[in-house]
Amino acid sequence: MRTYLNKIFIASSVLIFMAGCKKLDVTPPSEVAAETFWKTEKDAWLGLNACYSQLPGWDGYIEMTTDNSHSQKPWEGPFEAAQLNALSSADDLGYNYSDIRIQNNFLEKVDGCTMDNDLRNRMKAESRFMRAFSYLKLTSLFGKVPLVISVLEYNAPPLPRDPAEKVQKFILDELAEIAEILPKDYTGGYLKEKGRITRSGALALRARAALYFGNFIEAEKSANLIIREGQHQLFRVATLDAGQQKEADEMDQFIDFAAKGIDKDKYVKGLFSYETLWHSKNANPNNKEYIVSRGYMAEKGQSDVSRYIYLRPSQLVSGYSSLKPIQDLVDAYWDIDGQTVRPLIATQTRATNFAAMENQVAGLDQTQYIAKVPTLDMKSNAYMNEFRNRDSRLYASILFPFKGWHETDFSGPFYYRWEPSFVNNGNESASGYSWRKMVALQPFFSDPGEGSSGDDFPVIRYAEVLLTFAEARIQNSGWDSDVQAALNDLRDRCGMPNVPTAIASKPAALDFVRNERRIEMAGEGNRFYDIRRYGPTYAASVMNRETFTPNGVSVVKKSWDNRLMLMPIPQSAMDLNPLLKNDQNPGY
Repeated sequence: MRTYLNKIFIASSVLIFMAGCKKLDVTPPSEVAAETFWKTEKDAWLGLNACYSQLPGWDGYIEMTTDNSHSQKPWEGPFEAAQLNALSSADDLGYNYSDIRIQNNFLEKVDGCTMDNDLRNRMKAESRFMRAFSYLKLTSLFGKVPLVISVLEYNAPPLPRDPAEKVQKFILDELAEIAEILPKDYTGGYLKEKGRITRSGALALRARAALYFGNFIEAEKSANLIIREGQHQLFRVATLDAGQQKEADEMDQFIDFAAKGIDKDKYVKGLFSYETLWHSKNANPNNKEYIVSRGYMAEKGQSDVSRYIYLRPSQLVSGYSSLKPIQDLVDAYWDIDGQTVRPLIATQTRATNFAAMENQVAGLDQTQYIAKVPTLDMKSNAYMNEFRNRDSRLYASILFPFKGWHETDFSGPFYYRWEPSFVNNGNESASGYSWRKMVALQPFFSDPGEGSSGDDFPVIRYAEVLLTFAEARIQNSGWDSDVQAALNDLRDRCGMPNVPTAIASKPAALDFVRNERRIEMAGEGNRFYDIRRYGPTYAASVMNRETFTPNGVSVVKKSWDNRLMLMPIPQSAMDLNPLLKNDQNPGY
C-alpha cells in the first residue's frame, strides 16, 4: 500500500480524454511540482484529466478467464491459467492502487485551487466516480481490500484489508451521492467537454455494483431511474451502406426468412445496428447508447491497439488473433426464435462435418477461395447448418468459415477462412473463430505496419442498464411486463423476436436473462464477474468443460475450483504490505 507520488505528473497519458475532443492542453511534467501547481481552475482541469486517463477501457482480456474467450499466448497474461485453475500468488490479475492514488491526490489538492465552488464539487464528483469504479474492480476481484480515501505518506504504516461489505457500502453510498451532484449532460467546450461523467454514469455504475453485490433492490432502482429519465437509448441504423447491403444480400444463405417468419429488413438492420455501435463515427459520447465512455485519439500513445490488431483475424489483414471466441460461446447464441438454445453437437460429428466442408476449398489460395465462396450452397452444407438461422448477434460478433464481411478496411472482398495448419506457425486463431464484434475498422498507424484505433469505447452502455434492470426486477418481482419491455427493446434493436410473455418459474426466467446478457455483452469483459455472482454451482457447470476447435483439437480443458471465486493476492503486493501475507484469499 505504500505509494510514491509527492508530485503530480501530467504526462502524455493525460491526452487520452474523451471522444470528440481535441488534444488537451498539457504542461510538460518537468515543469509541474506541488509548489507551483494546484493554484488555478486550469490546474484543476489538468488534474482531473489525469484522473480520466486512468478510466478503464475495453477489458476483453479478463473475458479470456471464462467460457467465452481464450488465449494460449502466455505474454497476454495469466488468463489461460485461470481457465485451468492454475493460478498462484505469482499471478497478478489487477491488484493495483496507482489510479486510486491519483484520484485521492486530486480530491485533496483541488481544494487549493481558486475556482467556482460548484465547479469544484462537480469535478470532485467526477473523480469520486472513478475512485468508486476502481474499488468496484478491486473488491470484485479480491474481495477484502484496504479502503484508502486519502493520500498516504510514503512511509505510512501498512494497512490491513477491510471487509468486502465495508468497501461495497462505500461504493454504493458514493455513487448515490455523486449522482445528485453531476449534471445530466454537458454542452461541450472547456470545462464542459462531452464525455465527462454524468448523472446517468453514476447511476449506471451504481446499478452494476449493486447487481454484483446481490443488492437487487438498489440495482433495479438505479437502473430504472436511467430508463425513466430518458437520457439514453439503444443505437439503431436507419439505412445500410454499400458493404452492409452486400452482406444483407448474402444473408439468404444463412436465414430462411420466409419459412421462419422473419422480417428481413428489420433483421439485417438489427444486425448492423448492434455491430456498428462500436465503429468510427458512432464511437463517441454523442451516441445515446454510450453512458460512460473511454476516449481515444488517433495519435501515438493515445489510441487503442488491442481492438485493431489483437482482435483482428490473421487472414489477409495482419491481425494477431490474440483474443478469440471459443465454441462454448458460439453454442450459447439463441436459435432465430430467440428462446431456444440448440442441442450441443458431438465433437467428432463437428470434426467430420468440418472436414467435408474444407474439401470444398482444399488447395485454393486466398484469391481463389474468396472467388469461390459466393458460389457455394451453404444450405446443403452439414457443417454450415450449425450457423444457419441463429441470433443476429452471432453474425455481428463472431467470424466463422465462409461468412462474408464487406464493410471493413480490408482490401477487397472478405470471407473468413480458418487454417488449422497455421495455428502453431503464426497468428492464426487457436479456437477456429475470430472476433468481429468491437474490431476497429479505421486504423491509425502509430508505427509502420502497426495499426491502432482512435475509436472510443463504451465502458457502460444503455444495453447493460436494460439487462441489469431486467435481472434485478426478476429477482425482486418475477417475470412481468416491465422485464419484457426492457428485453424487447434489446430484441427490437437487433431485429430478433420478442421475448416470451410467460416463463414457467423464477429460476427459468433468471436462466433466460442470464443467457440474453451473455449474448448481448459477449467479449466486453463482464462474463468473469457474472459467472462468479451466479454462484459456485453455476460456475462449475459452465467451466468444467473441455473446449475443442471445429476439427476436434483440444483448445483448453477448463477446470473450476471454488477458490476461483476470488483471485490471489499477488506476491508483489504482499512483499510491500506484510499484513497481507497472513490474509491471502482461500486456496492460494
